[in-house]
Amino acid sequence: MSETTVKKSVTIRRSIAEQIEERAGAGGFSRFVDAAAEHWLALLKAQEIVEDHVRRNGPLSEDVLEEARRAWHGE
Repeated sequence: MSETTVKKSVTIRRSIAEQIEERAGAGGFSRFVDAAAEHWLALLKAQEIVEDHVRRNGPLSEDVLEEARRAWHGE
């Protein structure tokens, strides 16, 4: 499924823009920023899920945290 796009103007540091262009090329700038924003939103959603769980059930146990660390590292 293809989504429509919207043109937005953002202000970022010159050094960040230069690093993006070095990696993505001038034509890939928007795709790079779009992917970065999507990734950041996924991290925020995951954080919200954890915070909701903690609010409802209390802190995660050390065993659960260690299991998550192992899974994150593919162990």
